[in-house]
Amino acid sequence: MSLTKPRQRRKRDPESTRVSILDAATTVLAQDGAEGLSVSSVAKLAGVNRGTAYQHFQVKEDLIRATLDRVSQQLLHAVFEGWDYEGPRPVDFPQTDLAHLPDVIESMAAFNQRLAEYAIDNPEIGRIWLYDVLSRKNPKEDVFYKRFELALKEMALSDATYDDIDTEVLAVLMLTGYFMWPVWARSHAGTKKERKVMAQRFASEVTRLSLRGVFRGANLKLA
Repeated sequence: MSLTKPRQRRKRDPESTRVSILDAATTVLAQDGAEGLSVSSVAKLAGVNRGTAYQHFQVKEDLIRATLDRVSQQLLHAVFEGWDYEGPRPVDFPQTDLAHLPDVIESMAAFNQRLAEYAIDNPEIGRIWLYDVLSRKNPKEDVFYKRFELALKEMALSDATYDDIDTEVLAVLMLTGYFMWPVWARSHAGTKKERKVMAQRFASEVTRLSLRGVFRGANLKLA
């Protein structure tokens, strides 16, 4: 009599399962909003057992909150922690004289381009982030917003800018524009090259407006 080997159980990886659930929740939240999201529908999209999904997130609200927090962390890493520009960091402006103004402007222009490209390439992230801040009692608690406003405050404290800049208002204006622009770009940009052009348009205009209303030495031009 031949004996067959017992089938080995596949090892469970709770963290990988959780990531799959959050990935699926991000997709659903971007497409259908919070009203169209349920733990069971997300579990189906993620390809996991519904009971397993409920082990990670017992109620819909927990899943939504975890997804929104993850989106903020993704933005934080992509825009700041993942910074790879070789010039001066836009999040660490020195107290400098006007002789170094072109370096500061170049750094800010590169940052504008980076954020614009990320927003264009990840429109669902922008939609979810805007949904989150609009639904918060205190939007300033969002980790990405706090980091973004801090970057603007560091810029405003340098000698490169005019005095009395309202960084809170400036942060809201800029972030709203960055995450709304992909809505317009979607009707024009079908390829990666076209999306890059649309990102460049937005980043260039943000930099131009900054030169006219934020930075001293308005007669300076970017190369």
